[in-house]
Amino acid sequence: MVHFIKKQWFNIVKILISAALLIYLLFFKADTGQLIQIILRASWGYLAAAAALMIAGTALRAVRWQVLLNALDIRVPLSRLTGLYFVGAFFNIFMPTGLGGDAIKMVELSRTTGKVPEAIGTTLVDRAIGLWTLFVMALVALPFSIHLLPAKSIAEILGIILAGVIGGWLVMGTPLIPWIGSKVRLPGQDKLMRFYRSISQLGYPALGKACLVSTLFNLMLILFNLLIALGLGVHQPVGIFLLFVPIISLSLALPISIGGLGVREGVFVYLFGLLGVNSSLSFSMGLTNYLITNIVVGLLGGIWYSLEGAKEMKIRHGNGEKP
Repeated sequence: MVHFIKKQWFNIVKILISAALLIYLLFFKADTGQLIQIILRASWGYLAAAAALMIAGTALRAVRWQVLLNALDIRVPLSRLTGLYFVGAFFNIFMPTGLGGDAIKMVELSRTTGKVPEAIGTTLVDRAIGLWTLFVMALVALPFSIHLLPAKSIAEILGIILAGVIGGWLVMGTPLIPWIGSKVRLPGQDKLMRFYRSISQLGYPALGKACLVSTLFNLMLILFNLLIALGLGVHQPVGIFLLFVPIISLSLALPISIGGLGVREGVFVYLFGLLGVNSSLSFSMGLTNYLITNIVVGLLGGIWYSLEGAKEMKIRHGNGEKP
């Protein structure tokens, strides 16, 4: 009971943080009049293309997840995994951090396979591989894009990218988690241990395939953000998005907001502000990212979830089970 109450208080705090960040950005960084003009001038063709790309990318991420499950000899139809990814996006609308939907994916996959540790482990590995390959891509792009950054921000951006690449490798490629876990009790340690066991069981061929799929999805993610920028009238080189998108994605993992709302927009304003982009435009980019990633894709997931629930109830009714 105490744990439940504490968890609810944490969620309330996260809602308040999201609200406070949005209020600050709206009233102290952005300009309402400019926001209205940005909406009126938006190129909806670019934004529609961005939405279509994100929907396709969500399905592609299911392919990566299937690669990991197949390596553990767990066979789940791609249609089921695709559905779970969309459902996860739906629950991301309401749940703390941009990773809240992962918990739903774990639960639903556990119901499908009956294998709880593997469901938790592969979901965590799937997410980690996606983020790590994004930082690796940024590191590869850095020598060709570093001239696009203001001199004062080069060290900062370089430090974050290197931390992402090295940190991801230490977590996924070394026994760092078990060693730390043997010394001190970590928050969510059970999930972390399942994550490491899954990494150990998967093997390099499966991890390599998952990284290849991640690279393709991440290219789509870069293009997705570029299309949003073009749709709102922001013109920046592709190299900037290769450097900034990993940092934005990492910020969504911070457990301080609901669905990453407020945090995402703040990071957009800060990063693109380094390049002299108007705060109203930067805020609009972040909010549009949220609306497409969470609301558009999430609503599709909500429809999918409702249809699956109705189908399950029909099957139970046909078998004579009580609701």
